[in-house]
Amino acid sequence: MATEKLVRAVVSGPVAVMDEAIRTLMLDHEFQPLQASSTLGGKGELQVPDCDDIYRPALDSATALLGKLGVTPGFQAFKGAGYTLENCESWLTENSAAVARLATKRNSALALAQDDRELIGRLEPFSLLEVDLEELLNMKSMRMHFGSTALEFWPELRREAETEYGAFLFRSGFDKEKIYCILLTLPGTSVMAEERLCSKGLVLEDLPNAAGLTGIPAKRIAELRAEAEAAQKEGEELNRQLAALAGKIGAEALARYSWLKYMSEGVALRRMAGVDGGSFFICGWTPAKGCEAFEADAHALGCACRKEKPGVMDAGKVPVKFKKGRLAKVFAPFVDMYGVPAYGEADPRLFLALTYCLFFGMMFGDIGQGAVLILVGLYMYKKRGSWLGGILACVGVPAIIFGLIYGSVFGNEHLLPGFKVLEGDGVVTILLVSAAIGIFLILLTGVLNIMTCFRQREFRKALFSANGVTGVLFLALLVAGVVLTMVLSIPVLSSAAYWAVLGVLLLTIWLSEPLALLLRLERNHEEKGIGMMVLEGFFELFEAVLSWLSNCLSFLRVGTYAVIHAIMMMIVYQLSAKSGGGYSIFGLVIGNAIVMVIEAALVCIQSLRLEFYELFSRFYTGRGTSFKPATVDYSSGRA
Repeated sequence: MATEKLVRAVVSGPVAVMDEAIRTLMLDHEFQPLQASSTLGGKGELQVPDCDDIYRPALDSATALLGKLGVTPGFQAFKGAGYTLENCESWLTENSAAVARLATKRNSALALAQDDRELIGRLEPFSLLEVDLEELLNMKSMRMHFGSTALEFWPELRREAETEYGAFLFRSGFDKEKIYCILLTLPGTSVMAEERLCSKGLVLEDLPNAAGLTGIPAKRIAELRAEAEAAQKEGEELNRQLAALAGKIGAEALARYSWLKYMSEGVALRRMAGVDGGSFFICGWTPAKGCEAFEADAHALGCACRKEKPGVMDAGKVPVKFKKGRLAKVFAPFVDMYGVPAYGEADPRLFLALTYCLFFGMMFGDIGQGAVLILVGLYMYKKRGSWLGGILACVGVPAIIFGLIYGSVFGNEHLLPGFKVLEGDGVVTILLVSAAIGIFLILLTGVLNIMTCFRQREFRKALFSANGVTGVLFLALLVAGVVLTMVLSIPVLSSAAYWAVLGVLLLTIWLSEPLALLLRLERNHEEKGIGMMVLEGFFELFEAVLSWLSNCLSFLRVGTYAVIHAIMMMIVYQLSAKSGGGYSIFGLVIGNAIVMVIEAALVCIQSLRLEFYELFSRFYTGRGTSFKPATVDYSSGRA
């Protein structure tokens, strides 16, 4: 369950091969670079090399070319193609000119079609007029208003206009919802006429933009439609030509773009290198399992390579690379909420996946509802890309398994045999099993913590802490004594030697700091008096006892939720029962849906709470940083 081992590699060589070394070692291998000028040597001894990117102009041209061709930026193999900056610039210049001509003509044709359609929309309100719009809009002797009215108001509005002296209303156009009209009024009569006509349903609007409104509207609309159709066809034809050209040169353009992106990223990574005279230096973290290939590539370039295992002084600075695992990957978002483990700590992903599924299955055990969770989770994961859907699909499996144990199918516990939570001593049994599982997991996390502490050379925590050897032994002996006495009738609790051993273990936790100093288990210890050590040790012991008690009792919630689930489903069946016998299908469906939604949310939250507060805090700090190797983002034109 540990994370992958990393080593720090330091590479040095002649400046002449620096760029090739950066690309080969940083980009072709998993390598998280460190700033060499500040990591290696004394301050100011190494200088950051020049980072001017000579590939950037060509890369920008390649990105623009892909955009005009409609090709999405991405990786295309380029190894062995023999590309150079000069032949890429020449190829891009030649092909960009041809593509630009087609794209410019295409854009112009489509823009003309769009402009014509926009002008048609402005002309349609005047489509019934048989006069030149330019002359109408420039009329000075009468005041002109542009307006509209709903279809049902038009007859009465027209009759009202006929009774108005000095007001003339003309229908200029129409659509499915309203009629457009023009109101002409004589000077001095416009205000009263407008007010009366507006009371009958006329809505006055601003005069339209006169640009392009010339000629007789109907004829002008016909001309524009013909022009727009021709421009649209021309644009579509040019699009087809561009698509054919993209099929012809798209792969080559993408390969050259990928090469330029690769080379440009190599230049950007110069900032992580250091130069001293005619030599360069790079350093960083790389997985130990691929170190031999990394070292071989460095030697092939004529460079020296030194490997260093993380030391004590690297604590908290080494990034963490997770091992691959399908189930662990599904539950990784929950781990990310808590934090990345420090280097050398146990990888909590698989532990969380297994224990989370266990808790969920015990609390939500039902065959039918578990199957529904799987289907909903798969839909969310496959169709919506939701990581929560993957978790729901996983926890649906243990829900079905425990449903078989409980004999529960959509809350009906009479179809199948099994352990019945609400019958006999079922409640007491499920609570005791929950407590036993909790104690076992607390002891297991203690063992994980001991392994981690020894790996990180924190011997005091490994031996004398509440989650170390003494703490695990104390809790294990205490639980064993209770079980032997209460279950097997072996009077362990009445043994003085038994309590003496427990007392010694508690005393060891209390005096852990003085013991560590006596045995020389701690380095760089903070200077403090013996009285302060004893006082701090007492409070640490008091906190440990409270933690053991509260954490063990906290696991009773697993059994409690299993009982609640059975009670809620019993209520659903009682409410859905018919007076003449049988059950209402509608009531059962709605009841199951409500219980599933409520319980799925509560069980997810409570299971996560048990992980974070009762288990994770015992062996996992969450203070690490993720391993982030240098990579090339081929989907973006930027470095």
